[in-house]
Amino acid sequence: METGLIGLPSAGKTTIFSALAGGAAGGAGGGRRSRIAEVAVPDERIGKLWELFPTAKRTYATVVIKDMAVQAGEKGALTPAALAEMRTLDALALVIRAFLDPAVPHPLESVDPVRDLRRLLDSLSFADYAVAETRLERIVKEGKKSGKEYQLLEQLSARLAEGGLISGAGLNPDELRLISGFSFLTAKPLLLIVNEGESTVEVAPVLKQARTLGLDLFVIHGRQEMEIAQLPREEQQAFLADLGLEAPTSDRFLRQLYHSLKLISFLTAGEKDVRAWSLPRGSTALKAAGRIHTDLEKGFIRAEAIAFEQLVSEGGFAQARKSGTLRLEGKEYVVQDGDVLTIRFNL
Repeated sequence: METGLIGLPSAGKTTIFSALAGGAAGGAGGGRRSRIAEVAVPDERIGKLWELFPTAKRTYATVVIKDMAVQAGEKGALTPAALAEMRTLDALALVIRAFLDPAVPHPLESVDPVRDLRRLLDSLSFADYAVAETRLERIVKEGKKSGKEYQLLEQLSARLAEGGLISGAGLNPDELRLISGFSFLTAKPLLLIVNEGESTVEVAPVLKQARTLGLDLFVIHGRQEMEIAQLPREEQQAFLADLGLEAPTSDRFLRQLYHSLKLISFLTAGEKDVRAWSLPRGSTALKAAGRIHTDLEKGFIRAEAIAFEQLVSEGGFAQARKSGTLRLEGKEYVVQDGDVLTIRFNL
């Protein structure tokens, strides 16, 4: 799962990337290149499973965070290369500046979170509007105006022209499938990151605006949390407590990101590997098998499934089989968060 950070100049986007990535950042930023970090999703269940399989390697689920090397232009336009990269992402995080710092002048000469949020959203809506209009023109040339695709795109185009978001259009599953090939930016999960500082402007108006638009929220003390993130994990807690925070930046952000992307984690366990895997909520055992390896999905026979708590309580798979708590499930079984799966397959 990949999430891109975008923001206006001086919003503190790269600072926040460093706070979220900690020591996981990779690749040089600057210019036209995005910085990338693969961040492990904290999961206490991995450690508890490892106690049952002490010879195993422990592997956590990960998400990829990109510090996007793109900016919204004065007229809201984004370059084709930037748009192409953004459309491949699973979610977008919009970084909005709320801190005051004379040493870091705002390009628009004042700090106004509501204005900056609207400018970013307009740039995304404008990009989607252009895609919708191009497709509508082609449909007209093909003489297919009476089709469902034309009717839906016409509605969405009107919404986008007014600065609306596709995510708030209330589309049903069939309509979402119909437009899935366009990779509309405003149809993706959008997460608002409000970057506060030691001196900050009033953020209540932008928080209200975000809630009205249905955007998920994440508030961060950018520079302070970046500095804390560079410390050893065991030294961070005291400094976080001074900011009134209960967990490191990356942990809190990943929890929010899982919520925004509607993700769960399922687990696999054995003598060689104890591992967590991210999966969209509502996915079947067949999709979980494919998440592990495409061969498991192709040759899927069944899944042995047990809730994490039950497996730990039983003390292992052998005892769970004896007690009957280890279940056999077919390919249509909907995987639950914390399920421990063993995939049986044949090629």
